[in-house]
Amino acid sequence: MKESIRILNTYEYKLQFLPKVNPHVLFDQSLLQIYRIENYLKEIVIPVPPYRTTFNFLLFVTEGFMSQQIETENYLIGPGQILNIKQGSITRTIELSENVKGFYVMYENDIITSIALSRQDTIFLTSDPVIKIHENAYEFMATALELLEKELQSECIHQDICITFFRAIMLKIIKHAISKPLGMARELDITYKFREKLQQEHVEHKNVCFYAQELNISETYLNKCIKKATGKPPKQWINEICVQHSQILLRDLGREIADVAYELNFQSLSHFSRVFKKVTHQSPSAFRLEVNK
Repeated sequence: MKESIRILNTYEYKLQFLPKVNPHVLFDQSLLQIYRIENYLKEIVIPVPPYRTTFNFLLFVTEGFMSQQIETENYLIGPGQILNIKQGSITRTIELSENVKGFYVMYENDIITSIALSRQDTIFLTSDPVIKIHENAYEFMATALELLEKELQSECIHQDICITFFRAIMLKIIKHAISKPLGMARELDITYKFREKLQQEHVEHKNVCFYAQELNISETYLNKCIKKATGKPPKQWINEICVQHSQILLRDLGREIADVAYELNFQSLSHFSRVFKKVTHQSPSAFRLEVNK
């Protein structure tokens, strides 16, 4: 079976998207890495094909703007905004302004374990990719990222200092976020677990009841929690991630549309077409014609 979505580790990612890095940087397998958006990402060909990563990454824009797709949503971020992209998410860069500047931090899950965030803070960081911080925290963020950059680029790197800087940065994001949800710890926890399961199981399981059973809650309560936390019911999340996965497969002209429907475990071609049109407002064949013009 053909690979539908590339899963990139740090080496593969830098090889494809950071063409100016030197061999030392290219082969760097550190759990925490930082780069300047203006020095590296601006060299890539936009828009890039969708991909997944084995690591998490955080984008902090200080000037200009950039647009990034995560799962089925497109996010536009500018100065003072942070985009936190979780390991395994389907993503791609859509647009970079000519004057875009900022920081790009790649970090492995082990780093999150090392900085010992609370369960609720970890859930908050993954509940919404876009985080806008208060103006009074902006200067701190820029300075802390510069200090982290200098430490990671020094000849003798002190890992404990790097982790301390990164923990301070993540806590500053959490404590100074503008729209941090209050009184929703339970709903966010369930949403986090649901989206984790959905990423892993959407090909085989498209019924809400499956995810409710996996989380040991009722289907009604799952619907209530997901709708409250995200504004969308779980069925919509299921349909959207399946359709986004199918859009990646449909770009391959060697696949028949019926084969895509079969590969993603839809009941029939007509069922796949109905779901696709419901989400995108166009048929799979129309989408294929549009993207392959």
